[in-house]
Amino acid sequence: MSETTSRNQRSDESRHRILKATLELAAEKGYEGTTIAQVSKRSGLPSGSVYWHFENKDKLFASLLEHSVEAWERRQDWQFRPGELPQDRVRAAVAVRAQEATEDTSFWRLGLLLTLERRLSGTAAREMFLQIRSTRLATMIDWWNQVLPEQVQDRDPLLARRLSQFTMAAADGMYIAISAGDDWDTAALADMLTDSLTHLVEAAGASLAELPS
Repeated sequence: MSETTSRNQRSDESRHRILKATLELAAEKGYEGTTIAQVSKRSGLPSGSVYWHFENKDKLFASLLEHSVEAWERRQDWQFRPGELPQDRVRAAVAVRAQEATEDTSFWRLGLLLTLERRLSGTAAREMFLQIRSTRLATMIDWWNQVLPEQVQDRDPLLARRLSQFTMAAADGMYIAISAGDDWDTAALADMLTDSLTHLVEAAGASLAELPS
């Protein structure tokens, strides 16, 4: 291994330790309660190392969100599979979100906290989460557009968007409720949300069938 390769590997390891420490602290103290000094202590690296990798705390949190979304995307599977029943894909995706809502180090929970803090408007971290959220919504809309019958889409072009927004809003609600300490049966909630979405799609198809030919 060359000296350059070894140095780059050490740099990557340090960066990973800093991000891991930041996520842990954010789960405990939130954005405003987390300091660079605390990140330095938790990661076991000097503050200078934190600032070398990240310009400031805002950029550190933005990088944390960007880094976390890669692993998160692999769990949030909204990929279209020909022949798969839509309700099965919805049930699986919603179940993952429900389970993740119980995890203290969920990056989505951190993102929601940033969104709710209006005084953080314009920060790099908040804008990064809003961008991730927008991309996620677009992915869900694309999936619904592929599984909804063409006739249903022609009659209601915005149905895919509303179904996606409904799913996202319900999932966000689970994060907030669980953070509040409420005792929720997340598996049952996932089933209820899936049944609700399935009913909405079936109702759209039924209303189409009732139209005069």
